[in-house]
Amino acid sequence: MILLDSDVLLIAHRYQNDPRYSVNDQTLQQLRTDAISLGISAQALLEIVGILSFNVPKASVSRLPHFLIGLHGLIVFPDVQQFPDYAGCTVGELIAQMADQMSLSDAVQAVQIARYAGHADCLLTWNARHFQGKLVIPVLTPQEWLAQHDTGNP
Repeated sequence: MILLDSDVLLIAHRYQNDPRYSVNDQTLQQLRTDAISLGISAQALLEIVGILSFNVPKASVSRLPHFLIGLHGLIVFPDVQQFPDYAGCTVGELIAQMADQMSLSDAVQAVQIARYAGHADCLLTWNARHFQGKLVIPVLTPQEWLAQHDTGNP
């Protein structure tokens, strides 16, 4: 399984003019073609919903998580049905992550990955430098992932 950071799906759904859109789209297509399981932290999913909420009718916001999960076949960590309280992190865990110079949202995602998704193959993010050496799993940009999988692209 590969975990996705919010930026990968935000570029796909909101920022199609981003210079990384083409590589981002190619990565998502390759993941689909290879039938690789995709996961996302609850933190990252909520970040996406928060940003997309500005461009959809209020009544549609509650459907966004289900739409994204279904469209991309995402497994959410922790499972929001099983753990409906937000984040599932202790303040001590967050402070420990922030001691490694992480923002609150990155720290929440790091704790969620360690606690619920430490078995994942990697986290895909365009902000890999924010997570390098701070997660229990490897961190790659979509471009690095494509290069490792011999798709013929940089």
